[in-house]
Amino acid sequence: MSKPVQFQEWPESLSVAYGSYRAVVERVVDGDTVHVMASLGVDEYAYRMIRIRGVNAPEVFSGPPEEREWGKAARDFLPQLLPPGTRCRLATQRDTTTFGRYVADIELEDGRDVATVLVEAGHANPVEAS
Repeated sequence: MSKPVQFQEWPESLSVAYGSYRAVVERVVDGDTVHVMASLGVDEYAYRMIRIRGVNAPEVFSGPPEEREWGKAARDFLPQLLPPGTRCRLATQRDTTTFGRYVADIELEDGRDVATVLVEAGHANPVEAS
C-alpha cells in the first residue's frame, strides 16, 4: 500500500521514529536478510524483507568463489538461529542507501542480538550501523 494522501507532507514537528515491532520469521534469504511477518499495531500486519542492521555477510551468488562459500555458510547458519516461526522483536529504520528496504536490530526471545551472534560465530562482519 502506498502512503495515503492524508499522510503526505506530514509536519516534521509530528514525526515519529520507526518503532519496535513484534515479528515472526518466515524465511531466511541469505546470511543477513530475512522475511518476517510483523505486527504493526492496531490489528495491522505486514510481510517484509528485513536486512539485519550492523552486519554484512558475504554474497552467495556474486564475488570470488571463496567469498561465495563463506556466504553459503552464513546463509546456512542463519536458519539455525532464526528458523521459520521464530518470534523476535525488530527495531527498524528505513534503509535509504539500498533498495528502500528496512534494516533492523533483531532481538531474540532470550535477549540475544542476532547481529552480535552472527559476528561472534564468524558468519558476518560488523559494519557501522546508520
